[in-house]
Amino acid sequence: MKREGSETFLTDRQVEILTMKKKGMTQADIAKIKRTTRGNICIIEKTALRNVERANKTIKLYKTLEAPISLTIPVGTDLLDVPKMIFKAADNEHIKISIDSAMIVVKLKTQVPYKMHGRLITNEIDVSADEHGNLIIT
Repeated sequence: MKREGSETFLTDRQVEILTMKKKGMTQADIAKIKRTTRGNICIIEKTALRNVERANKTIKLYKTLEAPISLTIPVGTDLLDVPKMIFKAADNEHIKISIDSAMIVVKLKTQVPYKMHGRLITNEIDVSADEHGNLIIT
């Protein structure tokens, strides 16, 4: 796989290791081919995956900064009140949210389950929406 210069957060070696893993090879298999230790392959893979995660978080942050709708759901809010808050903010900006109330709740529960207990929000949740009504939850 040929990359376009070095304009990513991954080194050529990291890309190579991730590609081999994607093909189903084990760290031991890769280490044998690369004539190195499985531990070294493990470190390269972990670093690559951490870089991918940081890149994803950066993109998410940038989209949030560019979003016309941005609100913070405060601690103590009932989970079932969140969709109303989002729809109200969207209405103020004349934007139609792309999913319904039930899907907003599902999205919250799957993306930030550690920020709630039952129906109670226990840590602030930042919600933004782009001009197409797509939600970004952090």
